Amino acid sequence: MPANLAGGSGPERLSFHQLLTRFGPQYLEQFGSAMPRRQLEVFSHILSCRTPALGGELFGCPDCAHYHYRYHSCNDRHCPLCGATDAEEWLERQRQRLLLPVPYFLVTFTVPDPLRSWIRSHPELGYGILFDASAQALQDLAAHPKRLGAQLGMLGILHTWSRTLIYHPHLHYLIPGGGLSLDQRQWIPSSTKFLLPFRPLAQHFRTLFREQLEKRAPEALPELPKKIWQQLWVVDTQAAGSGQNALAYLARYVFKTATGNRPLELLPSGKVLWPYRDSNTGQSKSIPLEPTELIRRFLQHVLPKGLRRVRLFGWLHPAAKVRGNRVRALLQAAPILTPDEQKTWLTPENSPLEGSSSDAPLCPAPLCPHCGQAMVLVGSWRPARRPLLPTLPRPP
Repeated sequence: MPANLAGGSGPERLSFHQLLTRFGPQYLEQFGSAMPRRQLEVFSHILSCRTPALGGELFGCPDCAHYHYRYHSCNDRHCPLCGATDAEEWLERQRQRLLLPVPYFLVTFTVPDPLRSWIRSHPELGYGILFDASAQALQDLAAHPKRLGAQLGMLGILHTWSRTLIYHPHLHYLIPGGGLSLDQRQWIPSSTKFLLPFRPLAQHFRTLFREQLEKRAPEALPELPKKIWQQLWVVDTQAAGSGQNALAYLARYVFKTATGNRPLELLPSGKVLWPYRDSNTGQSKSIPLEPTELIRRFLQHVLPKGLRRVRLFGWLHPAAKVRGNRVRALLQAAPILTPDEQKTWLTPENSPLEGSSSDAPLCPAPLCPHCGQAMVLVGSWRPARRPLLPTLPRPP
């Protein structure tokens, strides 16, 4: 890679999305023919985001005759530029759902290395089994009379990357400390420091995963090392206080894949410094990567179309609204109401809709960068029909 691409002798600062748009055409030229169709589709969306290809509006200043183009976003959940507003709205909804006067626990399920390769090759099936086996393992142990003898409510989030973007599929569950009794008449609290024993949980998770694999993909078992069914799988359980800080941490993974739009440094050598925090020491570090390698690591976390990264279980599931509100009543917490119920039961003073206006513009007209006057809409155009693999110019 020529050093002059990095802008002289010192490092050049650029965002992750700028990195994708600059080196994306080179990556597609080298590896596009071997890329999975889903990765091609997502990469096409990202490279077109906020460009004329997706349509937009033209604004004009009535005072100084300057013009401003505003291009549309791709709204792909993997895009580094999109999703910030959605993430905040999602976080606020979950805060209301999980605002209960109980301790919370963060439970993390991981799988052995050989199984990660299989999941990467069969993501839709693999992630489904990962969710099903882990959720059932939690509910089975919690329902046992020697444990809680109750049903849990759980928020599960799929996370597929390590701090250096290595493929590492695992699940985080945020769980209120306790459960609804099996006769649904009382709340059974857990200890403030302990929810379920990790060793039996890990063993049961391993057993359920194998059972699901035998049922849904029996041809996969001969390909996997037998030792993974004898070794202890890793399940980590830690107290999470009120749960709000843990929820804010997990929200980062809901609408952003792996990278966000973090700032990076492009070195004169042509490599990119990827910053990360070492999980063992807590120290900030960075590793130099070729731009194409960084893009490869990013793309391996693209999810199958329509796959839900966030799932609710037990009495937190939307279909279990009656049980969920029974839990809230037992804990003397406000019920979760639909918008229609809010209009019926909440007073105007307490209504979250008070003062809101559905007529407010979602994206107001920009201000003129020259004189500060509000600009007016001159015209707009729709997105062009774009091919799956766009032909884009190489960077100069």
